[in-house]
Amino acid sequence: MRNEESVISMKYNSSGQLSVLLAGLMLLVASLSPDSVTAQLGKSNLPQEEGGVYLEDLLDKPIQLKVVKPSPVYSSLKGDRWLGNLVPGHPATLLAISDRAYRVRARARQGQVAGWVSPKALQGIDDKMVKKLKKLAERELLVQDLISKKQIAMGMTVDEVERSLGRPDNRTSKVTKQGRKDKVEYITYERVAQSVTSTDRFGRLFQSTVYVKVPVGKLTIEFEDELVSSIEEAEGDNVAGPIKVVPPPIVLF
Repeated sequence: MRNEESVISMKYNSSGQLSVLLAGLMLLVASLSPDSVTAQLGKSNLPQEEGGVYLEDLLDKPIQLKVVKPSPVYSSLKGDRWLGNLVPGHPATLLAISDRAYRVRARARQGQVAGWVSPKALQGIDDKMVKKLKKLAERELLVQDLISKKQIAMGMTVDEVERSLGRPDNRTSKVTKQGRKDKVEYITYERVAQSVTSTDRFGRLFQSTVYVKVPVGKLTIEFEDELVSSIEEAEGDNVAGPIKVVPPPIVLF
């Protein structure tokens, strides 16, 4: 009898452990829904080292290079940890640049790695492109600072202005031989109290208060070829802030 109870107990324990395991797997699958996976993939997991310009959030598509000579790959700009040696002839995805090394994702003899390597080991990027990438990063910092303060500047694009101020209240466009011109308006409203005299069902007069949206300010922004060319503000708060200028978008290719 004891043996049977022992066998039944073992089966019960095994079944219970299996149920717990299956429940854990179901929770794991639920946590890896398409939305959560997309959100995770959209975030950069690269360590942001000082002196490096990271390209993942700057470029619409990554820059592909070619490994032309074997070279050691390190985990940091200081060369703290050796990750392996790159294999010549294989492609490399450019992740970040600095004055003395480039961070790439490529195949090493030890397997796939992401680390810093000498620029001499790579082909497909020159000094001119590196300068453009650095200017692109500098401009992005300026624009992001303006957007965080809900301000605008000469040289911003239509998309950047909307990211800073939201969708405009009015928009007009005009295309000529000289190019495209757009004008948008942002109107500031205030709720103003007004007294209204009415009659009740017995014909007696009474007063009530209603609130009416009244325009108190207007910001007009003009674009030439989709870049801010003029800013005009009438009354209201100083939404635009001090007039600033940012460089036009950098054309890489």
